Amino acid sequence: MWGAGFATGIGVGFAIGLVVGALGKQQKSWSELTDKEKKTRIGLVAAGAVLALAGVVVLLWRLLTRA
Repeated sequence: MWGAGFATGIGVGFAIGLVVGALGKQQKSWSELTDKEKKTRIGLVAAGAVLALAGVVVLLWRLLTRA
């Protein structure tokens, strides 16, 4: 059962990467970004980290509480 969730997570992550455009366009270097762009990138990375951590917590919780 966990394999389906893992595969779904990979697919969702790939889709988000395509939407953000990391796979399709050249990114600016950090020094060329404006302050607003830097804050946006930091926020997106932080949100991704929080979501990844939440996913790990839910996975562990489900594994430990299944009967």
